[in-house]
Amino acid sequence: MSAPDLLIVGGGAAGLSAAIIARELGLSVELLDERPAFGGNYFAGAGNPSAGRLGEGYAQGADLLRKANGPRMHNGAFAWRIEPDGKTYFIDPASKVGRISPRRLLIATGAQERPVPIPGALLPGVMYAGAAQLMLKTFGSIPAGRAVLVGSGPLLLLLAKQLLGQGAALAAMIETTPRAGLLTTARSLPSALKVPALLSEGLSFRSALRKSSMAWHRQASGIFISGRDKAGSVTFTDRHGRRHTIMADLILLHDGVIPNDHVARQLKCKETWNPRQHCFNTTVDQWGETSRKGIFAAGDCTGIWGVEAARRSGEIAAIEIARQLGFINADERDRRAAEPLRQRARQVAFRPFVETHFPPTLSRAEFAHDDTVICRCETVTAGEIRLAIRQGASGPDQLKSFTRCGMGPCQGRSCAMAVAEILASETGQSIGEIGRHDIRAPLKPLPLGQIATVRDAVEEIVA
Repeated sequence: MSAPDLLIVGGGAAGLSAAIIARELGLSVELLDERPAFGGNYFAGAGNPSAGRLGEGYAQGADLLRKANGPRMHNGAFAWRIEPDGKTYFIDPASKVGRISPRRLLIATGAQERPVPIPGALLPGVMYAGAAQLMLKTFGSIPAGRAVLVGSGPLLLLLAKQLLGQGAALAAMIETTPRAGLLTTARSLPSALKVPALLSEGLSFRSALRKSSMAWHRQASGIFISGRDKAGSVTFTDRHGRRHTIMADLILLHDGVIPNDHVARQLKCKETWNPRQHCFNTTVDQWGETSRKGIFAAGDCTGIWGVEAARRSGEIAAIEIARQLGFINADERDRRAAEPLRQRARQVAFRPFVETHFPPTLSRAEFAHDDTVICRCETVTAGEIRLAIRQGASGPDQLKSFTRCGMGPCQGRSCAMAVAEILASETGQSIGEIGRHDIRAPLKPLPLGQIATVRDAVEEIVA
C-alpha cells in the first residue's frame, strides 16, 4: 500500500493540472484514471497527431499531457471504493486490487452527458453525441450513412462542426434549444463579454452550420425515435407546429452535461441543487475542499464551468493542499493562487449566458410518457415509477426498493436525475429536497474474485 501526499482520481483537465502543480511544489502524487489514456472527455486523443485538426484547444491538451506525465500515473485503473479518510481501493490493468492511503484526496472525475429519456432512445443506432465525439477524437471515426443530431447545447454544435469538417454526411440537426428572450440575453451578455474568445467560438459553430448543406431545424419539440430492430427515423414538431419525420441510420442525442459526482456522493460530501444548471453540485470552498476535511474536488464534477475553469480549479486545489501539508505558507499560497483564481472567475462568469441559452428540455423526465424507459439497466418505465410513488414510495431509495430503479450496473448514473424529476413532479416537492439515492461501493461492478486476490483488503472491508 502506497501513501502519497496527494491522490488524484481522474485524469482530465482538472486532475492533470493539479498533478503538475503539486509535483512542482514538492508533493508526492499518484493519479488513477479508469480510461486507457489520460485526457478526460475534453482532451481525449490529444496525444494523436491529428488532434490539432479538431481545434486549437486539443493541441494545447497534448502539452498538458506531456507536462503531467510522470511516475505513479495509473491509466486503466479503476477506483472502486474510497473511504472517508481518503483510503482508496482500485483495480489495476492487470485486474489486481491495490490500495492507496493518501494524506489528501482530490476528486477530478469531470462530467457526464445528461441522460435523455425519450421514446426510442434505447434502440440500436442511437447514441449520445459525447460518445461520438470521443470516437472522433480517439480513433478519427465518423458516422457512416445518414446521421441526425438531436438536442441542445454547445457540444452538439461543436460536434456538428467537427464532423462536417471531417467530411461526414450529416442529414440534419434537430435543435431543441428554446428561443432566448431579448431581456434574458441582455442580462447575461455583459458577463459573457468577459470571455470574448468563447463568444467568438460559439458564433463560429453556427456560421459553419449555416454554410453546410445540412438541414437545420430549430426550437423542435415532441421528439421520438422510431424503428423495429434499430432506429430508422426521428419525428418532431417544428417551431411552426408542423410535424416532420427524418430517416436516419444514426441518431446522436445531447442535452448538455452534468457533474460525474459518484465518488463525492459515495463519500457523502455535501451537495446543493443548482437550478440554473439543473443539476446537483458538490459543495466546495474557494480552494476546492469539500465538506469532508482533507477531501477536495475540482473541475466539472463540482459544477459545469468549462475546461479552462477545470484546469484552474485543479491548480488552485493543489496549491491549497500544498499549504495544508506544509510545503508552502499561506502568503505563498495566496501569491500563487491569485492568477488561477482570477482566470477561473472569468470563466465562471460566462456560464449564465450558456445556461440561459441552452436550458435542458429534451431530458426533462417529468414530461416523459408512461411507456418511456427511465432506468435502462432494469428497464423501469416512467409509468412504473409514477405507480410506485402513488403506492407510497416517497423518495429515491424507496423507489429503488419498489422498482429496482438505480440498482443496475450504472448505479443510477442514467436515471438518478430522471427519478428526482418525476418525484418532484408527482409530489410537489423541489428536486433539491428530494435528492438522489445513496451510492455504495463498488462504484462500478467488478468480480468478487478480484477483491479476493488481496486477503487483507477483504478482511479490512468486511470488518
